[in-house]
Amino acid sequence: MEGSVTPPTSIDSENSGVGASSQANVTTGKRKATPQSHKGKSIGMVIEKCLLNWGIDKLFTVTVDNASSNDVAIGYLRKKFNPRGGLVQNGKYLHMRCMAHIVNLIVVEGLKEMNKSVERVRGAVRYVRQSPARLQKFKECVVVEKIECKKMLCLDVCTRWNSTYLMLDTAQNFERAFERFEEQDTNFRAELERGEGWPSVDDWTNVRDLRDFLEHFYEVTLRISGTSYVTSNNFFDELSEIDILLRDAQLNSNFDFNVMAIKMKEKYDKY
Repeated sequence: MEGSVTPPTSIDSENSGVGASSQANVTTGKRKATPQSHKGKSIGMVIEKCLLNWGIDKLFTVTVDNASSNDVAIGYLRKKFNPRGGLVQNGKYLHMRCMAHIVNLIVVEGLKEMNKSVERVRGAVRYVRQSPARLQKFKECVVVEKIECKKMLCLDVCTRWNSTYLMLDTAQNFERAFERFEEQDTNFRAELERGEGWPSVDDWTNVRDLRDFLEHFYEVTLRISGTSYVTSNNFFDELSEIDILLRDAQLNSNFDFNVMAIKMKEKYDKY
């Protein structure tokens, strides 16, 4: 039999954005085979055991993220399968990177370029959420400004880009409420100025553009991280969509946005 092995969300020992797992595992039917440690050899041994249980004796690809332990695991499988002719194309395509993880690396690279605007909005959100009294006053500002958005401010985990997207997606609706809140809370602007600064009109424009841009990556990651349907047949279309998106973004008239797209395209091309 020939096949490719894709453990859920790859064999993940790092955060890969949406739907990532922090524990390496391989699903066999309803059971999970979990290595005793996250060392590469242990992971490789568990995969080999699963393949033997499945009756797979010819292997095409194994999809993993780019953690060093996974490099060792792939090396172990190559060592075990290659001598007995168990690798398709002599293992040329054995080591495949998890697409969700690569998308994560691409987006993180882009966020570095727009970091100032994101930090300023993050600071504003953090200040409002730091106490129930501030949050209640902010809600009153939302009512006065007649903002119809039913969501409420959420603070991101800065190492998880998808949560940053959700924070920006919500916060960009409340620009007028932040301005009114600043008029009523004399400490608000002063405290932000001691940090990354007060979000300007340009920052809010950057945040809206970034939010619209990240939405594409957010939706792609959700689609390719599905566990109840086949995803491998969609990868080429999804990768092509990202390529087109990055090429178009490089033509953006906003200089910061243009630089961000170039950096992301370089990371995309690397993989």
